[in-house]
Amino acid sequence: MTVGPLILFSTETGDAWLLDPADRLAAWLARGAESESIHIEESDTTFAIGWKGRYRIEGPAFVYADNDSGRVTRILGYPTDQLA
Repeated sequence: MTVGPLILFSTETGDAWLLDPADRLAAWLARGAESESIHIEESDTTFAIGWKGRYRIEGPAFVYADNDSGRVTRILGYPTDQLA
């Protein structure tokens, strides 16, 4: 099994994300410089990330859908042109 590229990015407002662009999975690592917990399991040969939601890009908007709450958040000001 291989893992494609993951994207890690942060913003001037203190948000930070880990994204899997192949499957559109997302983990919000920090909100306004306040860290969020994320579960990562690793062994000598594998690792697994506890993805908390999914994301999509809609023009200038980064849209995040949280798996647990079902809440959808639309965020403007992220580098969506680079993320797409």
